[in-house]
Amino acid sequence: MRAYLRLVRLLRPYRGVMATSILFRVFNALATTLSLTLVQPFTRLLFTATTAGAATPRDEPIGGPLATHGLLAAPLGAWNLWLFGATPIVSFERLCAAILVLFLVKNLTDYLAVFLSVQAEQSAMRDLRGRVYAHLQQLSLRFYHGSRAGTLISRLTNDVDALRDSLASGVGDVLKDGLTLIGCLVVALSASWRLTLFAMLVVPPAGIALTVAGQKMRRRSGRAQEHMAELTTVLQENINGVRVVKAFGMERYEESRFDRANAAYRNAYVRLRGIAIALKPFAEFVTILVAVAIAWAGAREIFVHRGMPPERFFQFVTALLAMISPIKGLSEVNSKVAAGLGAADRIFGLLDTAPDIGDRPSAATLAPLAHAIRYEGVGFAYDEHEPVLHDVTFEVKRGEVVALVGASGAGKSTTLDLLARFYDPSAGRITFDGVDLREVTVASLRRQLGIVTQETILFHDTVRANVAYGLDGVPDAELEAATRAAHAHEFVARLPRGYDTVIGDRGVRLSGGERQRLAIARALLRNPPVLLLDEATSSLDTESERLVQDALERLMRQRTVLVIAHRLSTVQHANRICVFEAGRIVQQGTHAELLADAGAYRRLYDLQFRD
Repeated sequence: MRAYLRLVRLLRPYRGVMATSILFRVFNALATTLSLTLVQPFTRLLFTATTAGAATPRDEPIGGPLATHGLLAAPLGAWNLWLFGATPIVSFERLCAAILVLFLVKNLTDYLAVFLSVQAEQSAMRDLRGRVYAHLQQLSLRFYHGSRAGTLISRLTNDVDALRDSLASGVGDVLKDGLTLIGCLVVALSASWRLTLFAMLVVPPAGIALTVAGQKMRRRSGRAQEHMAELTTVLQENINGVRVVKAFGMERYEESRFDRANAAYRNAYVRLRGIAIALKPFAEFVTILVAVAIAWAGAREIFVHRGMPPERFFQFVTALLAMISPIKGLSEVNSKVAAGLGAADRIFGLLDTAPDIGDRPSAATLAPLAHAIRYEGVGFAYDEHEPVLHDVTFEVKRGEVVALVGASGAGKSTTLDLLARFYDPSAGRITFDGVDLREVTVASLRRQLGIVTQETILFHDTVRANVAYGLDGVPDAELEAATRAAHAHEFVARLPRGYDTVIGDRGVRLSGGERQRLAIARALLRNPPVLLLDEATSSLDTESERLVQDALERLMRQRTVLVIAHRLSTVQHANRICVFEAGRIVQQGTHAELLADAGAYRRLYDLQFRD
């Protein structure tokens, strides 16, 4: 129930549209009920011969007892006088006109109600997708490292889509079918309360059966959506890793992997639809069973006991048969809501995942770096049982270039990630001019950072949009200056549309070196006071590396730089080098100082330059 109430609250901004839709549904139910009340006079006028030319006092007027007693006496009396206060043929013509008007109102209100419901539900779906996407933007790298991309994509697409029928249409259909069912019940009771009560004997067992089926449908809907998430994940991984798949000749393996996920989803969906499909004929059969039983009982009233006029029994049967549609509709709503609640559980579970990196209520805006960045006894672990960093302490003064070197897995990239607050330290702290980074806003911190990682991330967009990512209204001259500094302008100029060329998903139309140079140009265009370079030249050939390294060295003179490099030749001129081993800093100093010491740095240097 809590999940469903959260779903309904999504419609709160559109309560005006929903209120109008509900009003049309009320009119629709009223028109349906009134159309049923015309069955008895229609039958009487059509099949009862009369020479009086008008309704006689013994004829039962529309509205039954309400036509002569109560607040509705006056309007129903006027209605009966207009409808039957003429010759039979004129009364019949008026009755036909009334039927046409009622069905016009019924169908028009049904269209308007559904159309407005669609507007409200799609607006709510848009808002929910936006909320989920915005929430994903707030979650830290730790969350993404523990989640599969395909699963998250499925949450945002398949699961949100599964909620659609549980919202406006679900709420509206419950109201419309519920009111219509009540109207049909009132008409049936007015015709024969004994027969109506007898018909209701089988409704509770049927309702219990439908509830049990709905609960089973919710469980199977959840399993089906999980299998769809797995299928989406396999597809996404295959598309992103297609080069590796082809290089290793694993097409058949990937096909079998996809086939398994595809078959699992197919089987789960078939089981889900099996229940959904069975609900409709089951509900219809129960209703027909009631109708047949009541028809038998009614026939005894007419032919044996002679206690009911045939036209009234005909109205009763018509009202009873009219209950089939709302009962079927309510049973379908039950299955739709049950399926939607399974998706809601997963979506709200994602929305309830609290970001572990965020701004504290008292967070201040970080002032530009004036003195130094300090790591003070910093420790960190992705898993509490496997620490990655241990008591890391060092200082980067404003304007210095500090290099982090060491073997792969020593903790260098994690050290830079902590400075950007992709994670927070498990122990110790990192400060800008003595201010703990956890005491300032994330946005103000990252505005001061320019980051180039060893994994080049580009988007399916133009060169211009990729280089100017995160910046608005960048002049062409500044854009070109940044690409020239990164030695990217030459190859960009050769592209079919220059800076307006779309480079494909993840920059697939460019070489590895070209992608890396665009990433460097993107960082340079931001003109940040602090540069974080994580193997920024790793994908460049020798000539490109030399050109980009020269450009970086010129730009580093007025900036504070932390650089990670496996090739020690690129960091020999750093102000200070920190040597990492197993998550600890084992040496600090200049290139010459460390080379003179027979320690870890000297061993790394000898391994690279022993030839």
